[in-house]
Amino acid sequence: MKSIIIKNLVKKYGQLTAVNGISLEVEKGSVFAFLGTNGSGKSTTIGCITTTNKINSGNITVNGHKVGTDDDAIRREIGVVFQTSLLDDLLTVRENIASRAAFYNLGIDVNARVAELSKTLDLDAFLDQRYGTLSGGQKRRADIARALVHKPNILFLDEPTAGLDPASRENVWQTIYDLQKKSGLTVFLTTHYMEETERADMVYVINNGNYVASGTPQSLRADFSHDKLKLVGIRHKELVASLQKDKIKFSVKNDAIIINVESSKGAMNLLKKYESVIKDFEFVHGNMDDVFLELTKQGEEA
Repeated sequence: MKSIIIKNLVKKYGQLTAVNGISLEVEKGSVFAFLGTNGSGKSTTIGCITTTNKINSGNITVNGHKVGTDDDAIRREIGVVFQTSLLDDLLTVRENIASRAAFYNLGIDVNARVAELSKTLDLDAFLDQRYGTLSGGQKRRADIARALVHKPNILFLDEPTAGLDPASRENVWQTIYDLQKKSGLTVFLTTHYMEETERADMVYVINNGNYVASGTPQSLRADFSHDKLKLVGIRHKELVASLQKDKIKFSVKNDAIIINVESSKGAMNLLKKYESVIKDFEFVHGNMDDVFLELTKQGEEA
């Protein structure tokens, strides 16, 4: 079952085409990573899905509801965690969540809902602390609670860990993945931390408003990244000359010679062949950073 279906979405601002005919499908209960450089059309697309932007052409359905026709129903289905918080620094976390719950006319005991969210997201230690005094990671968990207060089926996360230290980022993501697994929540993610996409079920990349590529992290790494062997030569010039003579392609960065290799076995063969002139080496697996750089470069060239 699909949580989100987009067909040939076009969004223009005057003469500028911000989104140029993209199509995608998001599986229910999945983590969907939506990637692109700044200005690529990510936020515009999310605005169209969440009914805040009017589309020029194309169709979007969210849990069977059509954007432009069933917007109120769609808003009840979704929760959004923005990069910039919407919560009040002077109110406690409890007061912030309760006040947001009141907007939805839930027809349930708001205090009970706050307690439920506090248990789910581990907020008890700072539930009665003013939001403005929290750490970055605590704020993000409170923001997620605010977005989930009306029990949405789809959670949009716009750069959810931007500016957080690694420990806080991991804590926030563990919370998100726990929610996704326990409740079947669909997570629609944008991020500039490519390692966060490694655990996504599907990755979709756009550039300049155009579709570039999509697939699982594993398939994208296989298609658009390479394992690399970094070499530091004892006799740098001699190593360079030998590689050129053997017609082995390489690049030089910070005095290190970098060679794309097909496998660790290929790297071992190169090390054995040139061991007399190599001082040190590093074998680096291809990752989603490589994929993103390659795909957005292709998008610029398209």
